[in-house]
Amino acid sequence: MSNIKIKDVAELAGVSTATVSHVINKTRYVSEKTADRVLHAMQQLNYRPNHAARSLRSTKTYTIGFIMPVHKEDTSKSFFMSIAEGIEETLKKYGYHVIVSNSKEDLELEMEQLQLLNDQITDGIILATTCNDFHKLKDVLMEDHPLVLIDRVPNGYAGDSVSIDSYEGTIQAIKHLKNRGYRRIGYAGADLSISTATKRLDGFRHIQQEVPNLEDMIFIGKPTYKSGYKMAPQIIQHGLDAVFIANNVLATGIVHYLAEHGISIPEEIGIVTFDNFEWTQIVSPSLTVVDQPAYEMGVEAANLILDRIHSIGKKPVQTVLQPTLIKRNST
Repeated sequence: MSNIKIKDVAELAGVSTATVSHVINKTRYVSEKTADRVLHAMQQLNYRPNHAARSLRSTKTYTIGFIMPVHKEDTSKSFFMSIAEGIEETLKKYGYHVIVSNSKEDLELEMEQLQLLNDQITDGIILATTCNDFHKLKDVLMEDHPLVLIDRVPNGYAGDSVSIDSYEGTIQAIKHLKNRGYRRIGYAGADLSISTATKRLDGFRHIQQEVPNLEDMIFIGKPTYKSGYKMAPQIIQHGLDAVFIANNVLATGIVHYLAEHGISIPEEIGIVTFDNFEWTQIVSPSLTVVDQPAYEMGVEAANLILDRIHSIGKKPVQTVLQPTLIKRNST
């Protein structure tokens, strides 16, 4: 039964793989009752810990894991690949390699990837999480394993992170629309379970707080093209003369609907969207965007993980980079 893995022990014992690892390596307190279940499951399955893999925890592997969250309909692949490029080019100067993994916006898959990268093959992890509550991840994280969160910072996390000021980016976008003469400005967003989405909506509500019936101008859907396409007629029906689109996938559906139905941008409706993807420049008219410095985020995250590897007890650093409004023809 040499193919028995730690996850098989975890399933039989009814615990997480991280708990099994803690029992084996004595890296965190586990109750006697739980430890007995784990040891009994190991005995039943004739499981023997892989001491070669365990030894990697005490020697440097010069490998960093990067977990990104890109589902199949997402147009943000280029955003996260730019982050990955910044990480990789910075780390290779110090002799490190990067393992890139995709959680596909699936929390369960993300947790599996974290377990693998924590337990065996990396000196640290850079994570763009799908989770909105960091406590959900604690069972699959090793306390002594360096971790940097990038782009998204969930509730309950106080460690190293690199993010964009999504709140300020939204403020800039709405101020620009107002300066261009737009008055009934709506918000189109999705996936409020992640920190970037909630901060963008918070920014919109703050700068528009004096607008009557503001909640009627806020539209939240799924992060898909189809959802954006269905959302567009609602935006038009509410008599809005501009809309800030906080999700790049929604933007594709909204813009397509407007073009298909002959609704003129920017004359009939102004558009600003988050993220400076190539398609936003080549559509007609080109779109005004809030640009995020993705490559620089990767560089910052790489430097943070290196600092953490060499200074375990160092005070956590939260780096917040500023976005830039790029004005084009949609406003």
